[in-house]
Amino acid sequence: MDFGIVDLFVIFLITLGPLKSSIVYVTLTADADAGLRRSIAIRTVLTATVVALLFVIAGEFLLDAFHVSIPALKLGGGLILVLFALEMVLGSQSQEAPKTDSEASTNIAVYPLAMPLMVTPQGLVAIVTLTAAAPGTSEMVLMIGLILGIMAFNLIFLLGAQRILSAIGPAALKVVSVIVGILLVSLAIQLMIWGLTDLGVLQELPAKG
Repeated sequence: MDFGIVDLFVIFLITLGPLKSSIVYVTLTADADAGLRRSIAIRTVLTATVVALLFVIAGEFLLDAFHVSIPALKLGGGLILVLFALEMVLGSQSQEAPKTDSEASTNIAVYPLAMPLMVTPQGLVAIVTLTAAAPGTSEMVLMIGLILGIMAFNLIFLLGAQRILSAIGPAALKVVSVIVGILLVSLAIQLMIWGLTDLGVLQELPAKG
């Protein structure tokens, strides 16, 4: 596997983490009682977990079905992640919560919270790309473990989202978003470099030390 555990954790945390979903969750459940908010949070994370694990297990099948090579997926996945990360760094005026009914219900757990806000399209691309690039059983177990860990963190974050976001404040959230966006740009470009190396366009650099 080209990426280490820390790299995988960062990629999954950014693309499957609670940042965007928690902001919309707090907005849509502002008038809901504590029991309903808890139900929505649990259903959101359960739905996101099932979808993410499905793509881990079926990622290689999807590649075979669409005749996509590993280098092509690394390049395409890296490009998508770069665009996503640049949006985090530069900001976007179009990041609005998807329109839903004004009254909160458990239906919002599936859309928009679980998908596309928690399990983002970029997250699915990352899952399929990394799973296909490291098809071994131990690597798959590692990725499943990381995803389950992040989903557990997502649940804890959602359950305390109102207090957490109030304490952090919008300015600090923006700073965090820019920092992780810069890091993700670097990781995404590295993924594209490995794709070009697989194709023989670039020469593999010797290991350090």
